[in-house]
Amino acid sequence: MVQIIPAVLRKTEEQYVDDMNRLSSCEGLKDGWVHIDLADNKFVQNETIGPETVKKFPTNFRKEAHLMVSHPKDWIGKLVEADFDRIIFHIESADDTEEVIGYIKSKGLSAGLAIKMDTPIEKLQPFVDKIEVILVMSIIPGFQGQQFIPASLEKIKQIKSKGWPIQIGVDGAVRDQNVKQLVEAGVENLTVGSFLLKGNIEENLEKLWETIHGQ
Repeated sequence: MVQIIPAVLRKTEEQYVDDMNRLSSCEGLKDGWVHIDLADNKFVQNETIGPETVKKFPTNFRKEAHLMVSHPKDWIGKLVEADFDRIIFHIESADDTEEVIGYIKSKGLSAGLAIKMDTPIEKLQPFVDKIEVILVMSIIPGFQGQQFIPASLEKIKQIKSKGWPIQIGVDGAVRDQNVKQLVEAGVENLTVGSFLLKGNIEENLEKLWETIHGQ
């Protein structure tokens, strides 16, 4: 089932609260997921709000953390306290991947792996039976508002062809111009940031669904 998951990447508490309030008022997103980007200015050249901010402002969304950090294991305790449901971290991060997945699951959360464009998909193979989602980065991680990397479509198709029993997500510059191609390539979880949040969220969401359904 295809899902549109709004993404929030913010440096300040005020920006975060504004985004979350706007998303919460969108009828078409109710009872769904929100994807919250968390960066440490080490793994990527950007720093965002932390789990403490998320904890301070509860939401009815199911929360998915995207950890763009060097040592994801150090963040898990605070993410549990902030009531996250799923943690996605980068296979390229410094910590032992299997150990981090096990730690996440031991806390009762589901785990996912994000993968950059230049990382071979074979690196995912040992972990596909332990995680819920693979998140393909279709931009350079760390910032919203970038250009979509067309080669990500081929990477998604390669992952889909493996037949792994796992959800495939995409993150980065997802918009009306590429969303149908992404779904046809095998994406189920469409992580959408700038395109949704710039302007009227309801109208932008409707435009995405109309494009997906060929209207």
